[in-house]
Amino acid sequence: MKNVNQLLQQWPAGAVLSQPWLTAHGVSSVAAGRWAREGWLARVGHGAYRRAGEKVDWQGGLYGLQQPLGEGPAFWLGGLSALELSEGSHFLRFGEEALTLWGEPGRRLPRWFAGYDWGARVSYQQYALFDRAPADSIQPYTPPGRDFDIQVATPERAVLEWFYALSGEAFFGSLVSETFGGLVTLRPRRLQVLLEACRSVKVKRAFLLLARHYDHAWYRRLDTGRIDLGAGKRQLYPGGRLDRDFQVTVPREWGDDV
Repeated sequence: MKNVNQLLQQWPAGAVLSQPWLTAHGVSSVAAGRWAREGWLARVGHGAYRRAGEKVDWQGGLYGLQQPLGEGPAFWLGGLSALELSEGSHFLRFGEEALTLWGEPGRRLPRWFAGYDWGARVSYQQYALFDRAPADSIQPYTPPGRDFDIQVATPERAVLEWFYALSGEAFFGSLVSETFGGLVTLRPRRLQVLLEACRSVKVKRAFLLLARHYDHAWYRRLDTGRIDLGAGKRQLYPGGRLDRDFQVTVPREWGDDV
């Protein structure tokens, strides 16, 4: 069994470590509890610790949530927050960070994570959005100044996760316009795989509609005939007019290409 000095030497600065990780590395719950009482560690919540005297933020918490990874993370940063991270943003909206986590269906956030104040608004999704999503649609990201990685959705996956959470009118709002219009470097091969695996007809139709509208070069390299867009008309925008190609309603004044 490790002694406390060996453990602290292994502990990434600013990271949370949970009891499953500690157990896997030779530290029992009894030892961890004793070291917390002695002032070497501090509890983040039941079964999770930080180094005493050290502050932790959501990045350190997410690192702890994702350990041990096994074949892939049970939780990852996804949706708009992962998309903005890839664009260099820190999710600052109205003075508060917005954090979108995704998890495998049936996975609940542990209490130590859900109950801690990470200084961010945390939303959590656990819908099986994809069939056979490729493993490389989640990738490691090293937060600035840290010596650990967190697992985040690639931009191609993150934008589809983001669209799953949007209501109809939001697809035509300023945030989508500013963000989606700037996504000029998405990789069409990855998009093709993800769109073919995506279970949500709404997400696929909205994504392709907007990709056509913003005339992204990668859109012209997609084989839309291989993407299952379902059947029938869908109301994307209440009271709008019908786009003939994708059979969804759009604002009556929106775009000249619909």
